[in-house]
Amino acid sequence: MDFMTNDNLDNFLLPILEKIVEEDQPQIWKNAKYLQQRMIQIDKRGSVGERFFAEVLLRLYPRRIEYNDGDQGDWDLKINKIRFEIKTSTLGKDGKKFQNEGIKKDGDYDGILFLGIAPNSLHIRFIKKTDIDFVNEFLSIDDLKIKLHHRAKDDTDKKATGAGYKLDFKLKDMIEVKSLNDIQVEFEKSFMKGK
Repeated sequence: MDFMTNDNLDNFLLPILEKIVEEDQPQIWKNAKYLQQRMIQIDKRGSVGERFFAEVLLRLYPRRIEYNDGDQGDWDLKINKIRFEIKTSTLGKDGKKFQNEGIKKDGDYDGILFLGIAPNSLHIRFIKKTDIDFVNEFLSIDDLKIKLHHRAKDDTDKKATGAGYKLDFKLKDMIEVKSLNDIQVEFEKSFMKGK
């Protein structure tokens, strides 16, 4: 009856959980610098991008930003009266693309700030709402034309997960950033031309 001497259920469950977590972790994310982002539940991952851009842009443009923490509206951040929706995604298991959902056709925003978190690098893409052709379902920016995918009918609950449009960026279509200056250059190129 040796099994009775060590009958604590943690002895059974904890090794199973450890093994399954190891098996489930995509190879590209093993020992990654930004692994914690993958460990956060999906509904909370967006908060990372919102808080990241709020802190970074406040450092770049002191006293000019307004941060709308949470789901109070269609925009998350406002800088000089320009309202931004923020989308955060992680690089998929295949290492090829960032998937962004919930892009609203009739949302109260002027631009979208995309933060793509790869295992060991950060990537961005900034777009104006006017760059999106919701009728023909594509985004046109720089020399890119990227297909939008309509995820829900317009009359569905606007808070439903994934409601709106989905936009996937290939890794090569995002801009890797390493410094505040990298973000400032892209932000000003996208939103402050002629100002």
